[in-house]
Amino acid sequence: MVMYIYAGRSWIQVKSKIKKEYPTVQYAAAMALPPLSIRGDLGVVSTAGVRYAYPFLKSFAKMGPQGVLGATKLLRPFSEIVDSLGLKDPFIRNWVDLLSFLLAGVKSDGVLSAEMHLLRLLFSDFPSDKLPKMSEPSQLMTENTRSDLYVALPVLSQGKKWVLLYSTWRHGISLSTLYRRSNLCPGLSLLVVGDRKGAVFGGLVEAPLKPSTKKRYQGSNDTFVFTNTPGRPVIYRPTGVNRYFTLCSTEYLALGGGNHFALYLDSDLLNGSSLASETYGNSCLSHTQEFEVKEIELWGFVYDSEYEEAISILQGELCGWTCFYIGVAAVAFGCSYYHLKPNDGHLVWDRLPVSYIIPHI
Repeated sequence: MVMYIYAGRSWIQVKSKIKKEYPTVQYAAAMALPPLSIRGDLGVVSTAGVRYAYPFLKSFAKMGPQGVLGATKLLRPFSEIVDSLGLKDPFIRNWVDLLSFLLAGVKSDGVLSAEMHLLRLLFSDFPSDKLPKMSEPSQLMTENTRSDLYVALPVLSQGKKWVLLYSTWRHGISLSTLYRRSNLCPGLSLLVVGDRKGAVFGGLVEAPLKPSTKKRYQGSNDTFVFTNTPGRPVIYRPTGVNRYFTLCSTEYLALGGGNHFALYLDSDLLNGSSLASETYGNSCLSHTQEFEVKEIELWGFVYDSEYEEAISILQGELCGWTCFYIGVAAVAFGCSYYHLKPNDGHLVWDRLPVSYIIPHI
């Protein structure tokens, strides 16, 4: 029953996506799929007429007569389109049959062209121009990597804008800072790690990340780990063997568990390791089991209504840190100036920067 509910929700989301982004022939294919692929009796006429008459007419009006004629081919077996292309090579035909079987469970002569077209849309890249806005560019993720990770996110996290909560290049190399800044955006967050050999990997975690002196895991089945070492991101989801999703300690941060951690980062965020874990059934995420960290980012997801507020908080914090570091430099200058020639007249230059910096701590 749970699978049927999930499938129904997924189908509604697919229809909405196609209606918004693929409003011509693809939309007609998607609309033709439900009644014609599930039912084979005359009742399909009433089903299509009652539930899909308006979408059909709307899409046909956009396509015009020639487009409508072309769309009817999508209601024929996929093998007919392959035949029309003159593909006679046995290897190619077997490959097409294998692809049809992997996507739909039957050979190319047993699956509708509309269904194959829809499945191709589902498994193709998400258009980069449709990706949600980021608060700033990532130092680790390309648009292709981000596209693959975006479609792997749970439905409730899709459509939200991405906010950079923490990065080692901006906020310093500190595990405690990473933990603290994860509180800025409760919910699922994406941890991205780059090593010095060019690999990018990480996982989806549940924020806030709460460090504990006890071995206490947190997270849910929505989490996953990933790696781009094969060339494109590979997602490893929970196997169900255990619930060792995320372990936050003052000494380290670890994802996955069982015999080994899927991803381990030490307290200095300078070194880490990756091994096969029972939680996610993953292989080593980096090129080698032990690696040196080059960069770490933590991304949160917020609704449009919360985006400006989140940005203002982050910008306000940036201003505070800027003032703090200016104060540190002023303290160094004032202290040196006073101790070169200590007297009451120079004492003010030693105390003034200190009084300035305290409110920004």
